[in-house]
Amino acid sequence: MSSGLRDDLIVLSRAIHGAPELAYQERQAVANITALLRRHGHDVEARYGGLETAFRARVGPKGPAVALLAEYDALPEIGHACGHNLIAMSNVGAFLLAAQRHKQLQVGIELIGTPAEESGGGKIDLLDAGVFGESVAVLSSHPGGNEWEFGRSSLGIVGRLVRFHGVASHAAYSPQQGRNALSAALRLFLAVDGGRQHLPADTRVHGIITKGGAASNIIPDLAECDFGLRAASLDVLEEMDRTFRQMADGAAMQTGTTVEVNDKMRLYAPILPNPAIGALIGEELSRRKIPFVNEGLVLASTDFGNVSQQVPADYIGFPVSTEPVPGHSHHMREASASDLAHTNAVLTAEMLASVAVRIATDAALRGSLGT
Repeated sequence: MSSGLRDDLIVLSRAIHGAPELAYQERQAVANITALLRRHGHDVEARYGGLETAFRARVGPKGPAVALLAEYDALPEIGHACGHNLIAMSNVGAFLLAAQRHKQLQVGIELIGTPAEESGGGKIDLLDAGVFGESVAVLSSHPGGNEWEFGRSSLGIVGRLVRFHGVASHAAYSPQQGRNALSAALRLFLAVDGGRQHLPADTRVHGIITKGGAASNIIPDLAECDFGLRAASLDVLEEMDRTFRQMADGAAMQTGTTVEVNDKMRLYAPILPNPAIGALIGEELSRRKIPFVNEGLVLASTDFGNVSQQVPADYIGFPVSTEPVPGHSHHMREASASDLAHTNAVLTAEMLASVAVRIATDAALRGSLGT
């Protein structure tokens, strides 16, 4: 990669990192990416798939294409603590590098901007819009910790918004006339904690109380909880969801309240890595003598999993630190703007570009992906 392109990409990463935007609101990030693509001579299709903050740039013949997926949304309060500025940087860089070989391509190479990974599921929106209907392979990246990785599966997740409805009353003068919705919520948390001992090791349940009352002298008539349920298997996840709903019903029954359990987010499916794409990534890492992990389970979830369930896909995970860094933390946010993170994002861009071009110029290889 030329020093000029590297500098452009680092400037892009720092701009996105310095102005974090939440799901579906990533207007400045998209404007920054679009400006860079146009400066390098590429047209950009805005509002791609009907989403305001999705976009597409493309080189090569019309029709089937290898897709590179950029992300750029941030987390509430702690900003880019998942390193999506680096996902944008590495996939934009990969596209610009691959585009330099556009005359050799047998199928297209696309850069697709995918909003709202942290909340909402922008890739699921794009799947529903048919965006990946002609994709022969999908590639992306993800920073984290201190290891290089690919070919790893992930947890599926569903989000549940639980509302308990009770009866408000004066907590001192007439408590007998009330029905405490917060007590119901606390019982649900106790039930979840008690059920953990019976869950497989590759599952997770986590939640917060988002509403619990207005004042200590008023018995709460509404309590609201936000839960995530995760599992490596969709069958296990469905069983966990059934049990969770039974727990919520039980908590309501104990407290004389009523409960409703609604979808907070759509299913993020487990990642299904494609072995043939993984082999290409492994060759790129090995050629650079970079040690890697390419098996096992990542105990996190992403809407990239939904895409991988329908199209051959894999991603490159790259380190941002020499020591383990907890995801979704202030430490990860700071590491995502470090020199090491940018050096490794550049390497990732080069490897993603190489894999994309190999797939787009080799019909036999495309046939081996199972498309």
